[in-house]
Amino acid sequence: MDSTFPISIRRSQMRTLVSFSGTIGKKSWGSLQEHIKLLTVLNLSEEKVDGHVLPRDIGQLIHLKFLCIKGFSSHVKLPSSIGRLVNLQSLDLGANDCNIPHSIWILKKLRHLECSNCKVSSQSQINKCVNGYLGVEQLTNLQTLALKEGSWLEGDGLGKFTQLRSLALRECSTSYLKKEFFESIAKLTVLEILELSFTEGHTKKTLVNRLGSVREKKNVTIDHHNKTLLLGLMPFSHHAYLYNLSLDGKIEKLPKEIEFYPPKLLRLDLWGCKLTDDPMMILKKLPLLRILTLWFDAYVGEKMVCSSGVFLQLERLQLCTLNELEELIVERGAMSSLKNLEIHYCNKMKKLPHGLLQLTNLEKLSLRGLSCRESIEEIEEAWGEDWDKLHKIM
Repeated sequence: MDSTFPISIRRSQMRTLVSFSGTIGKKSWGSLQEHIKLLTVLNLSEEKVDGHVLPRDIGQLIHLKFLCIKGFSSHVKLPSSIGRLVNLQSLDLGANDCNIPHSIWILKKLRHLECSNCKVSSQSQINKCVNGYLGVEQLTNLQTLALKEGSWLEGDGLGKFTQLRSLALRECSTSYLKKEFFESIAKLTVLEILELSFTEGHTKKTLVNRLGSVREKKNVTIDHHNKTLLLGLMPFSHHAYLYNLSLDGKIEKLPKEIEFYPPKLLRLDLWGCKLTDDPMMILKKLPLLRILTLWFDAYVGEKMVCSSGVFLQLERLQLCTLNELEELIVERGAMSSLKNLEIHYCNKMKKLPHGLLQLTNLEKLSLRGLSCRESIEEIEEAWGEDWDKLHKIM
């Protein structure tokens, strides 16, 4: 983006500006403010922001509804004047790292806050005295929220996002896993996508152990008449629209009761859960599941079995960096709809899954690292019908 704009632009009533290359400098921003004050869409997806800092003048674009700053910068600084963009409906910072000013909570029209690697700064006591309290609960129109943890998670403010369709909480320490947090999640009954990433923070307790104390205090029993917290994290019995769930954090054991899981779950991603029992014995009860991903020691057992007649809707199975897995058995009639099987860096798994060639709908087999190397070598040496089948899907 050059420091000067064509006369046709400077004299225009432009509402949308999308830039794909160059670097934004102070002069460029000056031109923006002077000639394009009616801008409603500003997309800097491929821009390098000069000094990684947006100028304070950004607050003068009061008609702005959509602001996207993905760019090449790993860190972007937003000025407190972002709070002047009273008509802003969408803020997308992509994968950029950013400390978002607490003035973001002023923007009551905000619907989409997609800043998965960003934190919102805390409001100082002095600022509270001068400007009054600013909190997350004021953004009642939010439909999409992707953000790192912060003081905004304290209390029950999260539960007031009753229109929220997509929620992604990154690097959330267990210090925030309190009664109010779970009750807030339970209120988000129109959620469609939920991603929770936990770190152990100041405690070494697993999520289930830590939250066991919550169950004891509430005297909660787990049965068909009192459907409670899934994994000690949240009750999903009323999340009728939730189809995509991702959990990242130590769990160790999955609840056996099908009532714990979202009734219309289509995709499940488990990361670093350290499950000790074969998850397939429980997840096979999810009748609509189409995509299942187990990442980074989500399962730490040696053997995984897909029983006959289960996972009939499953189309994609991803097993990545399961460091202890040695064997995958697919019984006849299991995963009959599977189209894509990925086994990446499961280096103790020397053999191809038993029953693999019975998967008649399989279109793609992806192997990376040392996974299944012995079976591949044996089939290559033998040649013949098995090699022909395997060659078609690899």
